[in-house]
Amino acid sequence: MSALYGLLQYVGCIETQSYFPVTGSFDNPAGFAASIVLCYPFLLCHSSNGKRRTFKVMACLLLIIVVILSGSRTGILTLCVVTLLFYALRYRKLIHRRRIFFISGGTLLLIGLFIGLIYLKPASASGRVLIWKVSAGLCKENMIRGNGLGSFKADYMPEQAKYLSSFHAAESERMLAGNTNHPFNEYLLLLIEQGLIGIALFLLLLVAVFRSNVSFDTPALLAIVSIAIFSCFSYPFKYAFVWFMTIYCLASLNQREVALRTICFNKPFLLIILFILCFFSIKNIIFERTWKRFSLVAEKNNGLLDNELSVFTKLYDEWNGNPYFLYNYASELKNVELYKQSVNIFLHCESYISTYDLQMQLADNYYQMGCWEEAERRYKLAQCMCPSRFLPLQGLLRIYVKSDNCKLAERVALEIINKRIKIPSYTVAIIQEEARNYLHKKNI
Repeated sequence: MSALYGLLQYVGCIETQSYFPVTGSFDNPAGFAASIVLCYPFLLCHSSNGKRRTFKVMACLLLIIVVILSGSRTGILTLCVVTLLFYALRYRKLIHRRRIFFISGGTLLLIGLFIGLIYLKPASASGRVLIWKVSAGLCKENMIRGNGLGSFKADYMPEQAKYLSSFHAAESERMLAGNTNHPFNEYLLLLIEQGLIGIALFLLLLVAVFRSNVSFDTPALLAIVSIAIFSCFSYPFKYAFVWFMTIYCLASLNQREVALRTICFNKPFLLIILFILCFFSIKNIIFERTWKRFSLVAEKNNGLLDNELSVFTKLYDEWNGNPYFLYNYASELKNVELYKQSVNIFLHCESYISTYDLQMQLADNYYQMGCWEEAERRYKLAQCMCPSRFLPLQGLLRIYVKSDNCKLAERVALEIINKRIKIPSYTVAIIQEEARNYLHKKNI
């Protein structure tokens, strides 16, 4: 059903909410491809036996087609690896006679596919290399214990700004840099946030799974292999379905007497845990629904009214730990010109997520409050985070004009006019026109 939904999106029968042609019921092709790839091994294992083999083969082809149409290179690579692994293990007796030929051929095929997928979107591949390079710097700070759960979102963009403002960064890297909240590698994220201790626990889990003598052509193990490959180049564990499938596959392996042991708990203890989980889940759902409802009202009214403002204030007092609520609340305060309160909430949010957008919002608030030095610092930080952007330079130009710093204003105006444009847009044209008007006014 999910595959058919994606197919209908591609042919235009169902509209998507993004510029990607196929996203399924997700916000991104990565989530859609991950869900399809995890379902694929179960269908593949049943397609070679039992009744309705033609129907099962056609269904497998449908899954492959929609992953290709989604444009997910990680999904395509994972499908190929799982398919080759399944058939290699199923016909291992035949392959064993000419194993050198088949192993070398399969390896060359996968290497060729990997290189081809890289050249399919070279800019995206280069962008991920940049992210991995910057992320490696975060690993050095607390290698043993890690920087803490959720620390990547708070630490990455300042680290990227530090790297891109140094002489080590190439001009191509400065053009590629954008907002990033995940390293596109679950293992790297685990190392950054949980350190070598987290990696050691993860390796113990792998040893417990793969020391068993269960065949690799079982759906559960093939699905785990799919997750393992997908985790190298994407963020599958952002999606609840992947967590569910991981737990399901491990439970299936445990039923097959794999070297994983079930921990026994008594029923009262489990009921207490279940009650606590339900209580906090319901509380969180109520918070999120209330926030969403009043955010839509504020958006419809082009700003917060007194009623919505009081609701947001109450929600802030009962905050559920979602940093994006803080960002939304601070943005709404900024829209109704409560700049000081907005700055306080943004500074609170900055300890959880530090992005280009947040720095720009803080800089705009400080600009409106007349705090030129702090506004300048924030605009410069945003510019270092994403050097290809024009909005920070526009903010700096306006600060220098307001503070009568003609020398710096002229320098920034010239930089705006001569700056290489990554993606032409109306906003960029307006900013360059503003810079030209300033220079024309000064007869430069």
